[in-house]
Amino acid sequence: MSAALINEITVALNSMRETSKVDQSIVNNLDGLANVFKESQEKWLTSKNTKVSIYFYYAARNAALVVSRMKERFLSSTTNENSQMAEESLQVIGLIRELLDLTQNEKPDEDVIKLSIEKVRQLRTVAADTRLIQAQEKELEDIDKLLNYLSKLRR
Repeated sequence: MSAALINEITVALNSMRETSKVDQSIVNNLDGLANVFKESQEKWLTSKNTKVSIYFYYAARNAALVVSRMKERFLSSTTNENSQMAEESLQVIGLIRELLDLTQNEKPDEDVIKLSIEKVRQLRTVAADTRLIQAQEKELEDIDKLLNYLSKLRR
């Protein structure tokens, strides 16, 4: 289902880029994708595999933040930025697909961890370049969950 969501989003973005018209139906798919990443965050916060869980939580959180920013931009779009928004969103959707695959991995090894760190770095760079990075306030929301998790690790 998750891969199908990304496929539908990619098709919609390509169509919007070609027609220069925003299709608001993409918002439902973006909501669904953000929810998949939020579920992944929760999974990794409660994981017993503490050596790797923080990396995948971080990857899922960053992907969810970019997807939610993408949704916000489509909801507030104006006619003159339609094709640009689609083009910018297409620049991150491939990285989001890769992070989805990585965060769904049930038995990640050190190579997968390194790859996820690199993909998050790439995602944040491209998202910043395309105005798809969230404001600092949004980035800091729910940070208490992560801090609680980290405090449990120290005990």
